[in-house]
Amino acid sequence: MLYKSLILGVLFSIGIFAGKSGIGLAYLLGRTPSWRGKALRLLGFALLYALVFALAAWGLRLLDPLAHLGTIQRFLQSGMQAHLLMAGVMIAWGLALLRKPHQHGSASRGWLLLTLPCPVCATVIVFSLAFGLSLFPDHFSQVAGGLYLAFLVISLMVMGLMLGLGKMTAQSAETLLGGAMVLLGTYFLLSMAILPQFTDVDAIYRMAHHQVPGQQQDLRALLPLVVLTLSTFLAGFGRTHQKIRSSH
Repeated sequence: MLYKSLILGVLFSIGIFAGKSGIGLAYLLGRTPSWRGKALRLLGFALLYALVFALAAWGLRLLDPLAHLGTIQRFLQSGMQAHLLMAGVMIAWGLALLRKPHQHGSASRGWLLLTLPCPVCATVIVFSLAFGLSLFPDHFSQVAGGLYLAFLVISLMVMGLMLGLGKMTAQSAETLLGGAMVLLGTYFLLSMAILPQFTDVDAIYRMAHHQVPGQQQDLRALLPLVVLTLSTFLAGFGRTHQKIRSSH
C-alpha cells in the first residue's frame, strides 16, 4: 500500500507539470493559424520532452542516485529557489495579462514559462524515473516510456480542454493564459511552502531501492491502480468535453 501511495504521488506530480505544459501549448496552438504550423509545434513539443525523458533515463543508467544524494539535495534546494522566482514572475505576468488582455496585439510569450521544462519539472521527471528504476530494474524501458506517454497524453488532454474552454467562454487567449498563470503560480508558491521535505529524499529512494531483498515489484500488480487513476482522469475529461460540446 505504501509503494502504491508513492507511485500515485509520482503520477500526480507528473500530471501537474504535464497540465502546466498543456496550458502553455494550448495558447501557442491557438495563436498558430495554419494546421501545418500546429502539427509542427505539437511534434516539437513531443520531441522536446522525449529528449528530456531520454536524457534523464540515460543519466540514471550511468549514475547511482544513492551515491550522489548530497549533491541532489543541494540541487533541489537551489532549484526550488529558482522556481520560487519563476512562480513570482508567472503571477506578475498573469496579472498584467488579466488587466490589459486586449492591448497585446502580438502573442504573449508567457506560454514559454508553462511549456518549457523548468528546474523543478526536470527534477520531478528525474526522480520519477529513479523511483521506477528502483522498483522495476528489469522493466526500466517500459516504465520510462510509460511515464513519458502519460506526460504527453495528459498535456494533450489539458491542451484540448483549454482550447475548448476558450471557445465556450469567448474569452481572449490572453485572459485565459493570464488566469492560468496566476493560478499555477499561486499553487507552486503554496506547494513550495508546504510540500518540500529535502531531508526525506534519501529515505524515500532507499525504501524503494531496498523494498525486498532479491525481488522487484511486479508491474501487473500495479495495473488496478493505473487503470483506476486513468479512468478517473478520463471520466473528468469526458465530462468537461461533453459540457463544452453541449454549450454550442
